[in-house]
Amino acid sequence: MEKITLHFGANYVPSKNWFYSWVNPDFDEVEADLRAISSVGVDHIRMHLRWDLFQPNETYVSDEMLGRLRKILDLAEKYHLMAEVAVFDGWMSGFWFMPSFTWCYNIVSDEDQLKSQIFFLKKLSEAIGDHPALLGIDIGNEINVYEMMQKTFTVEQGDRWITALLAAADELFPGKNNVVGVDHRPWFSDVQMSRGTLANTGALTSLHTWVKFTGALQYGAGSEEALCLQEYNVELANAYAKDPKRKVWIQEFGISPEWTDPKNFKNFIRQSMLNAMRSENLWGYTFWCSHDVSRKFKFSSLEYDLGLFDTENRLKPVGEAYKECIAEIRAGAKPAALETGMAAIIDERQPFDGWKYGKLFAENVRKGRHIKFVLSSKADDKAYLKSRGIQKLI
Repeated sequence: MEKITLHFGANYVPSKNWFYSWVNPDFDEVEADLRAISSVGVDHIRMHLRWDLFQPNETYVSDEMLGRLRKILDLAEKYHLMAEVAVFDGWMSGFWFMPSFTWCYNIVSDEDQLKSQIFFLKKLSEAIGDHPALLGIDIGNEINVYEMMQKTFTVEQGDRWITALLAAADELFPGKNNVVGVDHRPWFSDVQMSRGTLANTGALTSLHTWVKFTGALQYGAGSEEALCLQEYNVELANAYAKDPKRKVWIQEFGISPEWTDPKNFKNFIRQSMLNAMRSENLWGYTFWCSHDVSRKFKFSSLEYDLGLFDTENRLKPVGEAYKECIAEIRAGAKPAALETGMAAIIDERQPFDGWKYGKLFAENVRKGRHIKFVLSSKADDKAYLKSRGIQKLI
């Protein structure tokens, strides 16, 4: 049997000055942060650029900012952390940081905007493409929510845009872990980008599995809908992937005291992660986030307390739970065994409703069954079903 190596990481949020720290970084503080993150037992971070600071003009990328990025990669390497660099981060934790040259245009559908984005990727490649700590390029943090700025685009336009950017990233950063980190919306409904494109473009498929934003929390933080959300999302990604061995990355997941009593955090983290291991092709997990946000800043109350560490680099109980779960899995912990070999058909003729299938998945878990999903266009392909170990359609 093939040995599966899972990866564990954290989305890096600087401890002292959030992403405002790009303006005037203190590299001693960054080093302290990365040293703390590495102590949890993770092997990677996902780090986020401020697009407005790195590329203030269509034809200009700041050498100073690129130098700061390379310095942080040097520190990541020192602590044996690979770094996934999210590039077009105009959207972070409820705030927009779009370069001013984008304001009057549509970054998805405008060809000149695409050229300026590829220009940024080229400059980035020249600066960090050879860095040994570079895991890969993430096109942008939940960049699909650009639609919230009333800059609407069709699914076809979204697909063309993300395909072009990932093609450029693959050319400029060959062999790297190049992905696009969208939120749950395209996975739960027919908007922004197609699941077919997301599951077949880039090095692997990345998922953001938040119990609150997906709607799983309405069933309770301890429900199968919540505890199997990662597992369900991996099965959706597997259903849309043309390559039956394409890897799937749970790129963001987390828990908040606003959603459940902190005494439930350990069980939530452990069960969510173990349950996801029942699905094939899992690459790994990246917790949101490394550090709390300082209350000297005005944020939505949710944002302050999502970190593994507080702002003084003290490991919190949620961080202890994540650290323990990583150690458990590396020591051989396994999820509860369920009956397998069954799959449900996704009817491609109907508008997609993520929770129609999500509830079906959870109901089967409650009955002791782990199901996969099959697109209706493949339901009669016996060779395909056999290749995925599917013996029965339900």
